Amino acid sequence: MKAVKKMRAESLRHQGMSIKEIARKIDVSQSTVSRWCSDITLSEEQQSKLDENRRKAGMKALAPWIRKNRELKRSDIKIQNRLGRRDVGRATQRDLFMLGLGLYWGEGYKRGSQEWGLTNSDPDIIATAIEWLDKCYDVPIQNIIARLTINLRYKSETERITARWVRETGIPYSQFGKPTFIRGYGSSKLEARTYRGTLRIKARRGTSLRRRILASIAAVGTQITPNSRKTAS
Repeated sequence: MKAVKKMRAESLRHQGMSIKEIARKIDVSQSTVSRWCSDITLSEEQQSKLDENRRKAGMKALAPWIRKNRELKRSDIKIQNRLGRRDVGRATQRDLFMLGLGLYWGEGYKRGSQEWGLTNSDPDIIATAIEWLDKCYDVPIQNIIARLTINLRYKSETERITARWVRETGIPYSQFGKPTFIRGYGSSKLEARTYRGTLRIKARRGTSLRRRILASIAAVGTQITPNSRKTAS
């Protein structure tokens, strides 16, 4: 009986069946089948098929875990979205002012004697900065000048990219300067469809405004940074 099962195991292994499948089919342990078939070499095609079957089996085993985590993720996103909106409440002028300071602190021109300026690839950030200037410093959008920086790879897309920025920020075409082109990487089809370059905006006659904003940022910094708290204590 044992000899018959061994011959059957060897035959199934030569057909490219996995050790686990053979053990289940002839009702013996996997270790026994592995020992019986240890000197059998599978063809490249058979080994490739076994590897693919193992991959599929692994994905099938993971499927419940993946579904559970996907559901937990969706649930958490809903909860955190609700909490996040509640945390904000109704935004005030003061909120916009502080948001703008934080934005300029992170993204604005701070060194040298440059005018007020900010560069970013996110149109929402640019639009927020424009709103901040208008509402908090009485700098209308008409006083904003813009210049695009575009990868040379997408030079032919300049018109489309500019039109998108005009639409998303509200800055008129007439206030866009000649774009700057740079060499860089990026060739995927997805990037080609979504590429927008970066936009630099500056406020006309904005040197004094920049000094004022940097002074506000410094004042905030002395109140909330760890070093200032140590000094104050």
